[in-house]
This record gives sequence, structure tokens and C-alpha cells, in this order.
Amino acid sequence: MPADTSNPVPAPPLLRVAILGSTGSIGTQTLETIEHLNTLNAQGKHPTRYEVVAMCAHQNTAKLAQQAVAHPGATLGLTNPDSGTKDTDPSSLIHHPNAATTLIEDTRPDLVIGAIVGIAGLPSTLRAAQLGINIALANKESLVAGGRIVTGALFESGAKIYPVDSEHAGLWQCLLSLEGPNYAPPSNALESIRRVTLTASGGPFLDRSLAEIQDATIEQALNHPTWTMGKKVSIDSATLMNKALELIEAHWLFGLSADQLDAVIHPQSTVHAIVETIDGSTLAHMGPTDMRCPIQHTLTHPNRAQSQARPLDITTLGSLDFKPISSTRFPAINIAKEVIRNGDSAGPVLNAANEAAVEAFLNKQIAFGAITTIVQSTLERFDHRAADSLETVLGIHDQAKAIATELINSSAAATP
Repeated sequence: MPADTSNPVPAPPLLRVAILGSTGSIGTQTLETIEHLNTLNAQGKHPTRYEVVAMCAHQNTAKLAQQAVAHPGATLGLTNPDSGTKDTDPSSLIHHPNAATTLIEDTRPDLVIGAIVGIAGLPSTLRAAQLGINIALANKESLVAGGRIVTGALFESGAKIYPVDSEHAGLWQCLLSLEGPNYAPPSNALESIRRVTLTASGGPFLDRSLAEIQDATIEQALNHPTWTMGKKVSIDSATLMNKALELIEAHWLFGLSADQLDAVIHPQSTVHAIVETIDGSTLAHMGPTDMRCPIQHTLTHPNRAQSQARPLDITTLGSLDFKPISSTRFPAINIAKEVIRNGDSAGPVLNAANEAAVEAFLNKQIAFGAITTIVQSTLERFDHRAADSLETVLGIHDQAKAIATELINSSAAATP
């Protein structure tokens, strides 16, 4: 069941927003974008004003406190129980591992920005969907691990999900053109799509040999040529696991099959998504490499507003290059397609194994080249079953992480 990415009713004059992961890259850029849009609203250039009613962080209390000064009416949350609270007023702070979910239940916003990293973002995404609250999703793991339960909750409640990732935001805008302003991906629209292609910059190892990739250092893997991101996402981009996760996310967002999904290397990161239809047409979304663009699209949809980002100047682009992805050097893409075909617990198993392997690499326990090997081996060892509830998904995650950890320890022991 694909997520409902259809158009909402016209934007209300006031949109109450909760930002989960407010101190991270997406969270801080969302706050910048809200400030920009509120300035436009005050000038009469945009119909909606935005109120930040809740902000949640994991452990960065200093930054959360700074954000609270700018948004004094917001309820605050902190999910790391070991974090100190000296920078914030304890009386206005929800401080426990489930703080993100509690914030949603207490404030009932109009829109949730889901920007918590990893499987930790799933419970709050699911709760927002169950409560009928629209979600701007930057946490791809929510759909990779919990696609069945999240989309089921969206269907039951009528809530909508708007993708924040630049590739999915671009794909969403291309797909809107297939059905006009009220697009929701019905079967006839899906049947008109021959192939959807997401682009990948290629990361820091685009031109490196297989041997160089296998033994890459942490510093090399974190040195992304196009985007500035957190460590986890940067490593995923270096292995192209990030693109693999995005393919799985696209499957759940738009109901696309593995045979309709593909990825290519596009070093310029200018074209974000390409849709080929069965009648020979090709639609592509282009935009600057600035995450404030897709963030703003989720906040203003179905309207448009002047952006802070520098517009794309096509006269300065030069060439746009597209290259196939080598499955030998970057096996993550084929792994993702098999996960889509297999369904059930394959998604949460891949996500858990990858989280464990990336953490092990950053802790210098395994070589860079071992990350995707551990993911594939965990998928093969796991006794797969239906992932049809939050408790089941989290249980699968823990079991898969234990298997991956065992493989990591074996790999570390074998490394001289």
C-alpha cells in the first residue's frame, strides 16, 4: 500500500509545526526556512504563518536551548536519558526516550517534521500517522524498516506524508504532473510508469578502485563532494547504501515495484529524479543542492513561495553526466531491490545491519568494504517473518543487530 502523497486542502493561515530532530542538519534548516516564510508572510507575500509548537533533540541541550529562545512557546523534548539538562528549563522539558512521541501526543501539531536519525525515528513517525497528522519525512528508516505499518496507519487515519529527501521530493513533483493537482498514486498512474531513476552523486569513491574502496579511511568516507551531512548519512552515501535506502523508501512512498526502480551516478547532483513513462516521455526534476528547497516544498505545498536558495542557473551547468552504478563496487543497490521483492522483515533487517556496520566502521572495528558484506550476510542468516506491528519491527531490528554484531566481531577478530 503506497503512502498518500496527494495534495492537501489549501494551506491554512496558521500551520503548527513540530520538529523532531531540531538540532540536526534538517532540523536547523527547517527552522531557517520557517523564519524565512514567516518574513514573507509578514510582507504579504505568502499566505501561511508558521508556529513551532514542539522541538525535540537527542542530546544537544545547548543548541535546543538556543532554539527555544527563538520559539519560546514550543514544548521541548530530549530523548537521551543520560544527557544533562543544565541548558534548558526542566519544567518545560520532556526528558525520556519516548519524548518525541509524547510531544506529538501533547501538542497535536498540523505537521510533523520527522528528522530523527535511524530506527529511533520510527515510533514518532508511526504515532503521527495514527493520529492523522501530516508528516514531512526526512527519516528514511521509518519507511525502510516500518513501511508496512506506517503506510497502513496513513491509510486508516487519512494523514499524508511529504518526502523531504531531495530525490523523493523531486520524484513527487514529477509524479504530480501525471495526474494533475490532485495526484495520488492510483494503479493506472503506476502502470503508466516504465521506470523511475534516482540519482546519486557517487560519493567520495566515484573514481576509486575496488581495492581503494575496500580499505578507505573514515576521513575519506566522510568527505562527501556535494552535500554536508551527519556522519551516518555520509557513510551511507559513500557505500551508496543511502541510495539503496531511498529506493526502498520510494517503493513505500509511491507504490513502485523493484522492477520500476533504478539508480544512476550523476556527479553534478543537479537532476534529482527521472520518470520514464510507457509512451516514451521522460520527466526530470532539477534543482540546486540546497536542502532548504525540498524542506520548503513540504511546508508550503500546494503553494509555492520565494526560496532562500540560489536559483539554478542552467547556463552555467555545462554538461550533465549520468553513469551506471557498478554492482561490484557498490552492491547496495542490488541488495535494496531484493529487499523490495522479498518484503516482510527484509527492510528492518537491512536497516539494523547497516546501522550496526556503520557504527562499527566509525569505531574502527571493521574495514569500509565490510559494511555491505555484513548487511548481505545478516539478510541471508535471518529467519524472516512478517513485520506487521511496531513491537515486531523493533524486535526484528534487535535480533538483526545482534546477528550483525556477531558478524562484526568475527570480522574484527579476523583482521590482523
